[in-house]
Amino acid sequence: MNDPKTGHQGSTGTSLTTVTQNKKAAARTARTRVVTGGNITLPDPEKPFLERMVTGTRPTSQISSLEADSGYAEAVLSSVAVNIEAGVRYLECQEGTLAKIGGKLSEIAALLTASRSPLAAEPGLRDLQVRFEVARNDIREISMETYGQAALFAVEETSPVVVAVPAAGEWEGLALDRANLGTPGMIAIETGKIHGHAPGLCLDEGSVRRALDDWRRLCLSNRLQWGLLTERLHRIKRRQRMVAMGESWSVPPSPESMGNDGVRRPHLSN
Repeated sequence: MNDPKTGHQGSTGTSLTTVTQNKKAAARTARTRVVTGGNITLPDPEKPFLERMVTGTRPTSQISSLEADSGYAEAVLSSVAVNIEAGVRYLECQEGTLAKIGGKLSEIAALLTASRSPLAAEPGLRDLQVRFEVARNDIREISMETYGQAALFAVEETSPVVVAVPAAGEWEGLALDRANLGTPGMIAIETGKIHGHAPGLCLDEGSVRRALDDWRRLCLSNRLQWGLLTERLHRIKRRQRMVAMGESWSVPPSPESMGNDGVRRPHLSN
């Protein structure tokens, strides 16, 4: 069992408390990542807006030197569609990883129930504690998974992954949250136990129920963001078809040229 103060362990692996503290420190200093050129990267402040937030490393001049040209508009819309699709894949990867965490939480709930049986003897209880630690360590390892260079999870609120999309003549930044595992329920699982004299509070049914409730909220948030992103993808695809058929569409000006600090972020008022 891990000692939350000293990092000593009864099983192999890094102290869960150390992992939590490291993740919190990383969350406080994490920079917003953006989806550009179909990849999740850190924005380069030296690049012009369109290249920094939409097209990626490819110089904008290679798309077209004439912003009024329909081919230029089509190329920008194509880049936006590719970025949204990358965002959708990020959320789908996060969903699959959340499913793994849910399975481990269900396993922990079953172990806790078994430990409360009046027929449970000391050898059996020790075995249940070992299996609990394995499941808990599995959650820790799963929480470290990434999609490309972007973390799927964080401990505490942190900056999101942003997809820049055109809307009503300007650029919006759609936020994809890194699921927050620093909730009271999840922290209780990381620092608790079901049997023995190791440091940590003994879990009860309420603790596991709160962790499962926290997990369900993360799953719901993931699906809501996935739905909003796929709906925006349909809009962009429809616009692409209309532009290809000859309808006029202009690429929105950069936020800097409009005197704004950055893209409009509608998620802040959701």
